[in-house]
Amino acid sequence: TSGGTFNGAVTFNGAFTSIGIDDNADANAITIDSSERVLIGTTTAETLAPTTTPKVQIEGTDHHTSSLSIVRNSNDNGQSLLILGKSRGTSVGADTVVQDDDNVGEVLFTAADGSDRTPQVASVKASVDGTPGSNDMPGRLEFYTTADGSQTITERMRIDSGGKGGIGGTPSVNLHII
Repeated sequence: TSGGTFNGAVTFNGAFTSIGIDDNADANAITIDSSERVLIGTTTAETLAPTTTPKVQIEGTDHHTSSLSIVRNSNDNGQSLLILGKSRGTSVGADTVVQDDDNVGEVLFTAADGSDRTPQVASVKASVDGTPGSNDMPGRLEFYTTADGSQTITERMRIDSGGKGGIGGTPSVNLHII
């Protein structure tokens, strides 16, 4: 280090199960496991949806230790971005065109039920809504919630590529309530 003392250690297990950066002798602050998952505040990857174990997991006991922040500092009207993308390609960097009804990105909310953290609470999903082409990508937003007595999300509202909105069904006019 420069100008200070390094109070941690980088460890490597010869069989490579994980690399940990210790913030003290008791726990790893950051772990990279053998499945290339980055774990912050935990050393064990959790399944957070029925079949999803994320590549980056942050775990803590309050909003200070279990938050993610993206901040842009610039003297203009630019914003911070969180970009979720999709390609039908099968290799890194592939730009194979997506198809109608492909799911492009989703923000999924899950909660612990006393036995695991897989029950779904709500979701906002972006999907392709028509036939895409070069510089032509029709899209829709779908909003999901979970009914009492269930743990699976159900679509409740949709805004399609034509700007039509529907609650309780597929929209057929500018605002369609069923």
